[in-house]
Amino acid sequence: MRKLIYSLVLASSASLAGSATAHHSFAAEFSYEDFGSREGEVVEVHFVNPHARIFLAVTNANGEEEIWDAQTFPPRNLIANGWHRDTINVGDRITIEGNLGLEGSFKLWIISMTLEDGTEILPNGGRAN
Repeated sequence: MRKLIYSLVLASSASLAGSATAHHSFAAEFSYEDFGSREGEVVEVHFVNPHARIFLAVTNANGEEEIWDAQTFPPRNLIANGWHRDTINVGDRITIEGNLGLEGSFKLWIISMTLEDGTEILPNGGRAN
C-alpha cells in the first residue's frame, strides 16, 4: 500500500511540474508600465491554451515589417466575453493595444483590439487585466 501511495504522489508531482514549467508569469515577458498600440495584418491565430495568440505583421517607422506576438487570455475566458475562434482571421487588419514586451521584444499583452470595421474587442470583458 505504501508503494502505491508513493507512486501516486510521485506521478502527481511529475504532472504538476510539467504544467508549471509550460506556463510563465506575466512579469517574465511583459511590462506593467510600458503600453503601446500596433496596427497591422493578422498572419496567424492560435486560439489555444494557455494563451490565445495573434501574430501581426506591422510596418515600423523605417518601412520594415516586424512580426508581433500578441497574447491574451485562454479561449475559455474569451468565449465568455463573446470572442470566438472565427472572430479574428488571417488577413484581417486590426489595431491592438496593451502591455509591451520586455527588452524591446515584439510582444504585446492585449488589453483591447479594434477590428477594421471599428468593432472593439475587450478580451477581459472590460475588466482590468
